[in-house]
Amino acid sequence: MHLRLHRPDRPGELVSFDLPPPAQAGIAAEDWAGISVSAALQYLQRAVDPALGYALSCRRGLCNICAMKIDGEVVTACTTPMHDGILVEPARDSLALRDTVVELSLVRRARVLSPAEQADPKEPHHAR
Repeated sequence: MHLRLHRPDRPGELVSFDLPPPAQAGIAAEDWAGISVSAALQYLQRAVDPALGYALSCRRGLCNICAMKIDGEVVTACTTPMHDGILVEPARDSLALRDTVVELSLVRRARVLSPAEQADPKEPHHAR
């Protein structure tokens, strides 16, 4: 199984990883197909590249912390199955902190603001 990772600190460059059979990675499965992208990233960070940045929390697709762009679509990594040649990128390059990790405070702020406050960010806002 082959995973390609876009790293914002290396513009225009993709880092490629070849994943070993799941049994060698300590995963009880015959193939990576169907295993979540977050599980593959977790393996890569633990066994291959300790500097790999990704976020993971609920592992059920409820919290959206692991949202990233996978094959061009923003989805949750914990609910997206792996496939050969998958491309993993940050959800938004402009918010990227490290690898697939993005600045969440801006996302949280946008959820609290009303549409009028979002249109004029100079106006003070109050949490509701």
